[in-house]
Amino acid sequence: MGNNSFINHNCTYNRCQITDNRSLRPLSYYDAIIVVFNDEFTAPDQLKMPEFGSKRSKRQRLVFFTQESPPALKPYYNMTQLAHFFNWTMTYRTDADIPLFYGRIIPKETAPRTAEDTNRRREIFRNRMSPKSWRNKTKTAAWMVSHCNTHSQREKYVKELSKYIDVDTYGQCGNFSCARDILHHSDPQCYDMLESTYKFYLSFENSLCTDYVTEKFFKIMGQDIVPVVYGGADYTKHAPPHSYIDARTFKPKELAAYLKLLEANDTLYNDYFWWKEYYDVEFSVGDMSRHGFCDLCQQLHEQQDWEFQSYQELTSQWDDRNACKTVDSNWIS
Repeated sequence: MGNNSFINHNCTYNRCQITDNRSLRPLSYYDAIIVVFNDEFTAPDQLKMPEFGSKRSKRQRLVFFTQESPPALKPYYNMTQLAHFFNWTMTYRTDADIPLFYGRIIPKETAPRTAEDTNRRREIFRNRMSPKSWRNKTKTAAWMVSHCNTHSQREKYVKELSKYIDVDTYGQCGNFSCARDILHHSDPQCYDMLESTYKFYLSFENSLCTDYVTEKFFKIMGQDIVPVVYGGADYTKHAPPHSYIDARTFKPKELAAYLKLLEANDTLYNDYFWWKEYYDVEFSVGDMSRHGFCDLCQQLHEQQDWEFQSYQELTSQWDDRNACKTVDSNWIS
């Protein structure tokens, strides 16, 4: 695949070359070897770790790469067997050596820098007329989902929430459908439909794990619809204040009451869009890859031999008992 991607994405360093052909050259040739952990890569040859016939160079980095949460990896990978094997991590976690976030909300030069400035901008925005497109929404909440039984038990929360407000569920777990594109995500026209029709979208993750916040959140932040989040991440690290609603601060009945309050009051609902003119939202696979692989290339160029490290263990970060929260069924009911 060469270095065209690094050139086309205007990476700081663009001389890196990348290939997925394992047999192209000996392992010793490469400065970095990325091992992809994914619940779709479960064939024996895909699960096989790299084997080195001789001692590895200290300049070579083995990179633990995943976009999946620990519960998705647990049935296929034994993290206790990976001690002292990987040098870098490339994941969605904020403590990764190479961050591979599903999306980013990037402040513009005009973005507020203090809490006081944020409150002032919100007050200015609050006094404006609500855009017509926001006032013309006809439905309350939508949810797109393909995994019906999850570690986070989000389906139980939504089932209880649906007793008090209307939630239209799209995908394999519901009665509504949207067109899908070649990457198996919903078609952009589907998101446009959600934006014009619904006031809220349930950005509910399938597990409540440290830093695990996916495109379910970032794609909706790129639309004019208020996301209701349910996950294990600290969303304040990713998004401006008062730009989303955290379902985990409400019981389902309480959340329904709050959404009804916003639905009935244009001013209160409008306030959740105050940040739009001060931030840009990235959420595409291209954006994710650009940041991740440009950063990887830069670190390979700037590394020093004496900076060699290896992870003594990965269990503390990638075992679901350590990295993920359990659900209190009394809280959901």
